Amino acid sequence: PVVADDGAIKGASTIARDITARKRAENARETLFEFTDRLFRTSSAEATYEAALDAIIRGLDCERASILLFDGDSVMRFVAWRGLSEDYRAAVEGHSPWTRDSRDPDPIAVSDIDAADIAAELKATIKGEGIRALAFLPLMAQGRVIGKFMAYHASPHEFSAAEIDVATTIARQLAFALERSRLQAERLRAEEAQQ
Repeated sequence: PVVADDGAIKGASTIARDITARKRAENARETLFEFTDRLFRTSSAEATYEAALDAIIRGLDCERASILLFDGDSVMRFVAWRGLSEDYRAAVEGHSPWTRDSRDPDPIAVSDIDAADIAAELKATIKGEGIRALAFLPLMAQGRVIGKFMAYHASPHEFSAAEIDVATTIARQLAFALERSRLQAERLRAEEAQQ
């Protein structure tokens, strides 16, 4: 309370603190914990993809997300997605800033597609899907790019360093889970071949 000289209350004083950063940090920790827990309990690629999409959308507070992996012909293909049309996926499939041989690729964040230095046709396709900002995160296994995940925003969005850190952690965990699954499948095939 604000008190006058005569002792009467003449107003009130308040203190407000912006706790946005703290709330985001708490959300990031909860998201990563839940994702790690789900990965530990998954037994299929589909369950891994679903856990990753949930983590991407929650951890980056975005509307849509996708996971793409290199196929046998070294073409980046969609394996899981949320909120993307078939036409969009067909139009952008195969586009990637990295090849399998890319070493130490950095995440790429496009805060406003209008300002991006990309081909006009690709830009029109992205904007036609209602995407205004996006981030590419490489999925790495054994020092090589095996794919990427993408996060999409419907309006321009400046990706913070904290968001990129969360996204990088999700990418590492996802790549590790996919590589673990691949190695287990190879081991099973080898055991079957021996038998």
